[in-house]
Amino acid sequence: DIEKQPNGREIFRGYEHRWRMPRVKPAELGVFEGPDGRLNMDAAPYPMPYEWGNAYYSFKYGSAHIIVISAYSNMDPGSTQYDWLVEELHSVDRTITPWLLITMHVPMYNTYDLHHHDLQIVAAREHIQPLLIEHRANMIFSGHIHAYQRTSNIVEDAVKDPRGPVHITIGAGGRACSAPFVNITAEPWIEQRDATMYGYGKFHIYNSTDAAWVWIPTIESDRHSFNYVKKRDDVHIPSVKDDGAWIKNQYFLN
Repeated sequence: DIEKQPNGREIFRGYEHRWRMPRVKPAELGVFEGPDGRLNMDAAPYPMPYEWGNAYYSFKYGSAHIIVISAYSNMDPGSTQYDWLVEELHSVDRTITPWLLITMHVPMYNTYDLHHHDLQIVAAREHIQPLLIEHRANMIFSGHIHAYQRTSNIVEDAVKDPRGPVHITIGAGGRACSAPFVNITAEPWIEQRDATMYGYGKFHIYNSTDAAWVWIPTIESDRHSFNYVKKRDDVHIPSVKDDGAWIKNQYFLN
């Protein structure tokens, strides 16, 4: 989310001072040009004046090239982040790092009755998603929603395609695990979903073509022991206690 003091206009100061990511350049921070008080993160402002630093960066780990995208910095074509991302994607050498993993705070798609029209999400789907599909990104990890979901391999408009990335929302790490489904029956592009268990995940890379995702629940939510649906108090959907999937590297598919 956006770090801003309730009675000030400075943004992301603590994040920049307390942590040091593998930055490309020092942070360029402006100030929030809006009303005082707490931000409404259900309608978060976009874009924020935040470039470089801990906002967006990349690093390599083993056979993976990992790119972190800032959902709150400008993602529009021609923006600083967009131009950097285009260059970064073109620099990925899949003979050395065959796996391309993406992290950004907001999910582009979700099955929950939350955050479907955030400006950041609309911008990411419109501007960032085509780049990631073009470059055969493997996984897109996000949070924002305090729940878990795993999609099929999908491309634009959540159309199933084995060459598209898998989207993982892994937002139930500790705070208020709770979110209502939009529909009783999951959307066709949803493989698994749950908002009753706190947990985390692991991505195991075995070789250039095969990997595995494992979701590891840790404890039940203190909010409710069943999944629920918007405006349907009569519907109780059972918890999901585990999830996992084998992942074939989309880069090598025809």
